[in-house]
Amino acid sequence: MTYEVLYCIIMSRRLEHIFSKLKILERLMDVQTWHADGWTDQKQVPIINFLVYSPKGSMFLKSVDTSGLIKDADTLLGIFDEVVELVGPKNIVQFVTDNEAAYKAAGKRLQAKHGSFFWSPCAAHCLDLMLENFANPKHLPRIDAVIQQAKKVTRFIYNHAWVVNLMRKDFTNGRDLCRPGITRFATNFLSLQCLLKFKKELHQMFTSDKWVGSRYAKSIAGKEIGMIILEDREFWSECQTVVKVSDPLVRVLRLADSEEKPSMGYLYEAMDKAKEAIKTRLQNGVSLYTPYTRVVDARWDRQLYSPLHAAGCFLNPGIYFRPTFTKQKDVSRGLVMAITVLVPDNFMQEKISEQLEEYKQSTGHFGMSLAIRQRERLNPVAWWEQFGNDCRDLQSFAIRILSQCCSATGCERNWSTFEFIHSKKRNRLEHKRLNDLVFVRYNLKLRERNISRRKDAFDPISLDNIDVIGDWISEEPSLLAGEDLGWELVEPPSLENLTLVDEPCFDDGEDNLPAQNESQYDWVGDGSFYFGGEQDPYNYVQ
Repeated sequence: MTYEVLYCIIMSRRLEHIFSKLKILERLMDVQTWHADGWTDQKQVPIINFLVYSPKGSMFLKSVDTSGLIKDADTLLGIFDEVVELVGPKNIVQFVTDNEAAYKAAGKRLQAKHGSFFWSPCAAHCLDLMLENFANPKHLPRIDAVIQQAKKVTRFIYNHAWVVNLMRKDFTNGRDLCRPGITRFATNFLSLQCLLKFKKELHQMFTSDKWVGSRYAKSIAGKEIGMIILEDREFWSECQTVVKVSDPLVRVLRLADSEEKPSMGYLYEAMDKAKEAIKTRLQNGVSLYTPYTRVVDARWDRQLYSPLHAAGCFLNPGIYFRPTFTKQKDVSRGLVMAITVLVPDNFMQEKISEQLEEYKQSTGHFGMSLAIRQRERLNPVAWWEQFGNDCRDLQSFAIRILSQCCSATGCERNWSTFEFIHSKKRNRLEHKRLNDLVFVRYNLKLRERNISRRKDAFDPISLDNIDVIGDWISEEPSLLAGEDLGWELVEPPSLENLTLVDEPCFDDGEDNLPAQNESQYDWVGDGSFYFGGEQDPYNYVQ
């Protein structure tokens, strides 16, 4: 029996096994979000991955090799439409892609063609673009300067095994200065949080006898880093300000990217809260917070917002009935549009509309004292399952909306699987065989993740995370210095303390910022406010 024959037999059996498992999952997928994401591998082969998400689990469907194709809106529309027809438009709630212009145009045309589901932009990608705008040296150069200075500190430490060992063993209890985020820009701001968290420990380290007596302390690079850590008060003050304004968006990004809990019922309110948090942390100074809130508003209004976000907020009882929530009219418009698109039958639309009055007025089961108490204690889907039985049509619709995710990052996590399989040893695989290998491998990984969601330990030196953390630890020749401790002798990171606790690195009540934040920004001669870089930088958002 030849290798080719044996391979075909084994692969056929594995495919049958995976298909049998996925058919069980597919029967449970009555609520579906489809993800499409383009990717180019190291050999410049363009590929589009398609995954389907449901609260019951995620499933990798297929990949499409777009080599030789012009990836314009027409081409992408044809590829997307083929996938939609494969599963049936009535089984789709939303089709999620990134915000690249051709994908956006194709997604909108796909929605217009079928009219029974929504195209939605990837929320994680939009939020990452907001953070990218925050760190853009052209528009907010002070923030970029802080990030670059912080990277200089971490690169020095992680380029020297002896210094890493000293830090982990004697000062941070095995914890690291860098923390990987969902995206590269989230990683920048999360790593700044870590640096602030260990400010005291870094001060202790750079004043310790071990450091002072080491040859690293006497090097030019070591002296420069020591000056930043011990004497540059402006760096730490600006670092704290950057964390203050970025932390709310990083938290929303973490919410939007979550695969464990559908985020559709929370994103609308989360964005509002993020803006309010930025204003509060900058002491409600209009000149101070405007550069940041303009970024958020531009990306939200022109890119991210979908009627599904408003509908999810309306149907989330923990938000809609909260006394401090004041946007009932705004979210009701999105709800009406969602009903019109997702419920094509006029009679069913009218029934849902009638049942909505019971929900808004809290009558029937909705008005039970237990239902009222559980509005914020239960997740929205569970709440509707328990208390929506008197309004079955509205209950079904609400669960369908609230069960959706908001991001296509599951597709992006599939890239590493392609890169592993499409290595130099397998570079002659035709795309069909490559697709079969990825189908088997990735769905097995998804199945394992659905069974047990375990957070892995993170080591910044590990190559598994090099794509997002590389800028903070990558080799810099100017920082290298002769002999060093062997890396095999470096103290490993602490497994218990690798995850940064979700707590701010600052006190919202006491900002420790100078009056009017004048050290952070500049006033120009006519009394107007200038925040560095070019004015009105975000009008380009389409």
